[in-house]
Amino acid sequence: MASFFTELKRRHVFKVAAAYVVTGWVVAQAAEFLLENFSTPEWILQTLIVLLVLGFPIAIVLAWAFELTPDGLHLDSSVEDRPLLEADDAQPDLLENSPKQSIAVLPFADMSPDHDQEYFSDGLTEELLNLLAKVSGLHVASRTSAFSFKGKQEDIREIADKLSVRHVLEGSVRKAGDQLRITAQLIKAQDGYHLWSETYDRSIENVFAVQDEIARAVVDSLKLQLLGEAPVVRETNTEAYNLYLQAMHLKMQRTHDSLDLAMDYLEQAVEIDPEYAPAWALLSEVYALRGGSTQSGWEEGVAASRKALERALALDTENAGAWLSQGQLKSYYEWDWEGAREDLERARRLAPNDSYVYVAQARLARHEGRLEDSVSLCDQAIALDPINQDARSDRARALYYLGRLDEAEAGFRGLMALNPKHHNVFGFLRRIDAARGNLDSALQRDTTFIPFWSDFNWLLLGYRYRRTEECEAKLAAFVEENADEGAFQIAEIYAFADEADIAFEWLEVAVKHRDPGLTDELLTTETLQSLHDDARWEPLVARLGLLEAYRAMSAEKLAS
Repeated sequence: MASFFTELKRRHVFKVAAAYVVTGWVVAQAAEFLLENFSTPEWILQTLIVLLVLGFPIAIVLAWAFELTPDGLHLDSSVEDRPLLEADDAQPDLLENSPKQSIAVLPFADMSPDHDQEYFSDGLTEELLNLLAKVSGLHVASRTSAFSFKGKQEDIREIADKLSVRHVLEGSVRKAGDQLRITAQLIKAQDGYHLWSETYDRSIENVFAVQDEIARAVVDSLKLQLLGEAPVVRETNTEAYNLYLQAMHLKMQRTHDSLDLAMDYLEQAVEIDPEYAPAWALLSEVYALRGGSTQSGWEEGVAASRKALERALALDTENAGAWLSQGQLKSYYEWDWEGAREDLERARRLAPNDSYVYVAQARLARHEGRLEDSVSLCDQAIALDPINQDARSDRARALYYLGRLDEAEAGFRGLMALNPKHHNVFGFLRRIDAARGNLDSALQRDTTFIPFWSDFNWLLLGYRYRRTEECEAKLAAFVEENADEGAFQIAEIYAFADEADIAFEWLEVAVKHRDPGLTDELLTTETLQSLHDDARWEPLVARLGLLEAYRAMSAEKLAS
């Protein structure tokens, strides 16, 4: 019944009925006035009223069957979509290069009485996004891009154009106690036409069923066929689910306090429901993020992360996020390059629309010195997620290491337009200036918004241009402040200062603590170039399992 009324609305039957009634009433009133003044027989007015009444069902039938288009009157079945814009208002197709079956799920608005359910609205949005991403043949804009429009009053067409999608799903959530009202509407971006809309009044225990209903309605409206089994909506105890949503919201904030609270919520969630695989997978990620600020914390975080990850995969071998996390652990901490490639490829098969899987694969390629592959994988990530800052940053970095400075600069400036305070922007723009010999520009560029990276880049440039006296005192302070978290960066500075022995000492510290910087830049950064001819270099690289990759990279450079 609900779908029937939706179809009536879609075909503008209600609008035609209302317009006919109003018009008929006006005609009848005008006719009565004129006939009275001209002494016209009463039967003429009666006949007119009968004709108006008889015309009403005819108008309804015509509204159902036919569509008025800029090209004339056509049967509704022959009109694929009904534009809301008049012909004179029609705009050029900004979305012509977007995949035909593509969608962005915008953050659902929190309409709760106290406006305290943002975490729930965001969580529901992400759950829907993940569910739709499993539909074969459907291109789904990633969370990062979709959530960048949160709270912004932008035109749907412009949003769709920026995200390279043809359709937008938006809605709202109103939660009061255990009762939910979820409103969702699917919009065709080109003309703003509502392909489908629905309101669900449910108890919170039915939230998983609602997610499934919405996803299926969207798929049906887009005329997609599910290949294989339909996506499975994950269910759990509603209290555990609520804690999971709050933790997911907190994780995105990436502060020490938010990560601590997220960890607490997730530990409560898995205690309530030990079989809830998504909570274990998210807990694994939070443990790693939380421990990454110090070397000792990194080691503890990795150990806890691995245990939670094992639990998640034991419960659900189809959890793409868990395979992604495991692949990253194998790359950054275990130096198991083949295992990392296998896990990340499995994550990509399970979540082909997840741009962060492509970013992880791009980073793995960079770790192994496969810079062209890294650029290509970043391009694929950006195609899925145009506003993914990690993808854009990593692409620009790979281009810089390839020596394609103009392209790298364009990439970093594009990133700066998205996030003026991204820590990679100014540091690498300074290094690009230095590579071009623009000393004054390199040294004057402001990076003070993140002291660690500001000081690091200034010291690199200072030693590069032999400002030794200015650097010595600053370096001593930098080492004292960052010895516990910046061993690799300290090694880079000493390498630039032509202090090879001290540089190798700090590289040994980095190896001991499995410093993520080692895998991130060891083979690619120019800062360690002075160490490559040292007898200690290849044994160090071999300990990371990267000797073959290093030699292949070196041979390629010589050949070019």
